Amino acid sequence: MAEQKIELRKVRDFGQNINDSFVFLRQNLKPLLKSFFAICGIFMIGQAIFSGIYQSHSLGVFDQIFSGRINPAYQNRGLSDVFNFEYLLMLLFMMLTFVAMNTALGAYMKFYLENDGRQAGIDDIWTIFKKYFFKVFFFSVPVVLLIIVGTILCVLPGIYLGVVLVPFSFIIMIEDTGLNGAFNRCFEIIKENFWSSLVIYFVAYLIYSVSSGIISAVVSLAFGAAAYFTTKSIGSTVAVATSFFNIFSHLFYVIYFIAAALQYFTLVEQRDGTGILNRINNIGSDKNSFDNIEEQY
Repeated sequence: MAEQKIELRKVRDFGQNINDSFVFLRQNLKPLLKSFFAICGIFMIGQAIFSGIYQSHSLGVFDQIFSGRINPAYQNRGLSDVFNFEYLLMLLFMMLTFVAMNTALGAYMKFYLENDGRQAGIDDIWTIFKKYFFKVFFFSVPVVLLIIVGTILCVLPGIYLGVVLVPFSFIIMIEDTGLNGAFNRCFEIIKENFWSSLVIYFVAYLIYSVSSGIISAVVSLAFGAAAYFTTKSIGSTVAVATSFFNIFSHLFYVIYFIAAALQYFTLVEQRDGTGILNRINNIGSDKNSFDNIEEQY
């Protein structure tokens, strides 16, 4: 018997969220990752290039420390040398990559939702991606700045806003709303569910960061050791290798996004009850509605 597809519009607790996240990823792994890297790959490569250039210059001082010769220019570096044009380009591509990943993954979830669990192809995701990418990008700028300001002025407001606004880009795509609508909707659906959302986001992000961090550290150490014993150059080599390896570490972000998306559907279902209303209305209209339910005694 075929495994039953994940119902998105459903109330889930913590355990069900994490379990369904991995089930959804397993069921849609190939088409999801194919669309993810095909569409977001150019942004990831751009981020890797500019991140590698910036970090290789910044970490070049380690090469001089190991060689015993330190360029006086490194001793007199000011803020303008640290936060230079290369740094701004790196930040820009980091933002573009983040938005592209959210938009591509959100497009897959939107297609899955609107087509009764049918797996999407690259063309399907690209059509939705084109419609929402710039909208999500420009609307996300004030949201990110608000979270940064809240974190700088006082850490707790930044954490609170960060949790509340997690589904912001997802709301823009699924509910096809504007800046004010998405912003207000985030606060509307989070009521009485802040702590449960915080736990889910934290655990999912922990899985993402630990998984990618461990692999990234192993690769960095391997490249660093190889570079040191061959060319005596560590900083630049490790920086470039780590930057390009981050392209593959983005794979683990998919786990976090799916968990956050399923929590959004939980919040909406608790608030609106849309999913259960649709199931009630569809009773008897689909001949195959019970095909995936095992016979029970």
